[in-house]
Amino acid sequence: MIKTSKPTVLRKSLAFLTAVTAACLFGACSSGQNVKWDYEADVVVVGAGGAGLPAALKAKLDGADVLLIEANYDCGGHAAVSEGQLHSGGGTSSQQEWGIEDSSDLYYYDHTRDSFDSRYNDREYTRSVANSMHEAYEFILENGVVVQNIEPMVRSYYRDGGYDADGVARMTYVDATKWKNDITGLKNNGIGVTRPLEESLRDKGARFLMNYHMDTIYREPNAGKVLGVQASYTPHIMPGETTPLTGFFTKGNINSTKKLINVRAKKAVIIATGGSIGNQNFRTMFDPRLGPEFDGLAGMPFSNQDASGELAAMKVGASMGSLSGYMVDMGAAIVPVARMGCQYGYGSGFDENSKVWKLFRKRGVAPDYSSLVIVNMLGQRCGNEDLCNGTRALPASYEFFKTAFNSVFIDRDGDGNAECYSGPLWAVFDQAAADRNDWDMEKSVDYKNGYAFKADTLEDLAKAVINKYYEDIRMDPSVLADTITRYNQFVANGKDEDWGKKSLDHKIENGPFYACWATPSLHDTLAGLRTNKDMQVLDLDGKVIPSLFCAGESSGGMHVHGLGRVITSGYIAGRAAASVDGNGIATADTALKAEYAGAETNSRTKTDKAAYFSQRGGSSGTLTYSEKNAELKKLGISDNAAVSTSPAAPKTAAAKKTNAAAADGNTFTGTSDKGMGGAIQLQITVKNGKMTDITVLKQAETHGIGDVALEKLVKEGLEKQSSKLDAVSGATITSKAFCEALEKARAKAGLK
Repeated sequence: MIKTSKPTVLRKSLAFLTAVTAACLFGACSSGQNVKWDYEADVVVVGAGGAGLPAALKAKLDGADVLLIEANYDCGGHAAVSEGQLHSGGGTSSQQEWGIEDSSDLYYYDHTRDSFDSRYNDREYTRSVANSMHEAYEFILENGVVVQNIEPMVRSYYRDGGYDADGVARMTYVDATKWKNDITGLKNNGIGVTRPLEESLRDKGARFLMNYHMDTIYREPNAGKVLGVQASYTPHIMPGETTPLTGFFTKGNINSTKKLINVRAKKAVIIATGGSIGNQNFRTMFDPRLGPEFDGLAGMPFSNQDASGELAAMKVGASMGSLSGYMVDMGAAIVPVARMGCQYGYGSGFDENSKVWKLFRKRGVAPDYSSLVIVNMLGQRCGNEDLCNGTRALPASYEFFKTAFNSVFIDRDGDGNAECYSGPLWAVFDQAAADRNDWDMEKSVDYKNGYAFKADTLEDLAKAVINKYYEDIRMDPSVLADTITRYNQFVANGKDEDWGKKSLDHKIENGPFYACWATPSLHDTLAGLRTNKDMQVLDLDGKVIPSLFCAGESSGGMHVHGLGRVITSGYIAGRAAASVDGNGIATADTALKAEYAGAETNSRTKTDKAAYFSQRGGSSGTLTYSEKNAELKKLGISDNAAVSTSPAAPKTAAAKKTNAAAADGNTFTGTSDKGMGGAIQLQITVKNGKMTDITVLKQAETHGIGDVALEKLVKEGLEKQSSKLDAVSGATITSKAFCEALEKARAKAGLK
């Protein structure tokens, strides 16, 4: 959601409402008494994203009249800009198709045992999700969502010393081939979830109030039922334009520009506003390190997570749940940037075809950690850069954050009270690095808004850097120069004596020099409103708040990445909201259906040996289920093999081949930063004016999808002797990035 500034008249109105509310706990307005209702529906869903859409659709199909309130100009939220990873289990049709045995019991076990990803999950919430996940999965397929026909995948888990909770493969991916994504301008697969559910809702008669931000929940006095909500008008007008943006679909939209509206919910309100990690005041209640410099929220500038649902619910008595999800070494809330030198460096980002490109501004450049160092705002290295290399939210990157976030400890006011600062962090590199990686430093990075700086010398670079949000703290020229001099000596000696970095491939010595924004991105919200099994919100005494429900990232309960939990909690909330009785209490059946029940204990739930939890060296990357089983067989032979928490960046066979071939002068490299997982770098070998070989040197594409597409593209590129290749179905982003990298390599070789 892009929340715009409210006009003065609205601020005065809200001030009046605040004053009246302060007069008594539940005054006439906050209680919904004497309110003039502009609209009404059986079920009012606040937020039309990954949880709100399935919630509204399920409630609609269960007979409720439904109205959705969405602060943005278009539906979809974070889900629409995601990679479309469903992460669904319990015995789905996709699992059955590939012979993967799963059950609701096994899903529940995996997500409540003592592992990195599940040790603090709420038992009741997780049990409810486990019981209904298979139903929710089939529900979205019945309503237009298409999944790619690939074997479900799994990452490392406890049987190979891993951090993931899943004991079987549950990662499936959406096929968004049918849908245009004008939100990002790229082919993010998440749009393949949100568009068909939205279309189904609109066709079934649901109403939508777009561009309205929910500010207040009305509740009866004396801890009574929730009656409805108040929302304010938030049109989205791009810089230099006068007309508000409109969404992909408009059928069912209520045309209103009224500043404030009141919407009555005859049965229930469902909060699905998407979480809180974008609200600085809210997030620093849990993690004080996450100050204003963490402004690169995933999903922005399209989809915010502003805590509006949580705050409005808390004001009528709601409690929070799963608060441990905000702790960095337990959550996926903080991730290394995929692109440096811009504000929004998370994931594959947006491009010029996006409707909100004027807010996104610059794409940045994908990091090559062998070519750069990361320094704090004083100019000092603050950790082992290798720990950020391709790890996303893995524990290794948290080791980097632990050192980087407390590396600046200064008395900025000179009053004897030194303070600790987490950022910003800067990636420092030279022109040789830019040339090596095909970084267009004039087009790709954001100098204008203070996310990138350039100078001919390191001393001048330090003088040029303005630490955004902490402008009075300046980088010391001598400190930065000494930092790079020391680092270059480590490269020459082949050993990093300070932090243990292994990828010491390149010195930083050929100006001009660059400092690019490398402050980590904020990602998932893993804490939210506390709910029961029906997704009905609980108050501070653990009692149900009648007629108030919550789903998705606004709800606390589970630490798990992917859309499966979000969709399932929305499905449960919609089912429950449509079933409320006259007292606002859900009556829907939440019991586990017999056909999905599994054995309470089996070979995957027994953890009665220390060896099950030992670090055995399994791959931390994503594997298909058959590949994982093959790996586990090998790991069973040597249970005590250690796993390094400081991964090196060894030269791959492809990289060694590159260096050898380069000596012959007939190899050329090309890089694109527009891959699904970041940079794709490849090398072509040219003989007699033709490509004789294409080697992918670097890629972090989705296993089983992107890597398979790359193999096909390599073959087709050689056959056609061209970079004008057809996109591989289900891997459009990967395909376009490959073609861009190939075109750059061919241009260097002088091939037309």
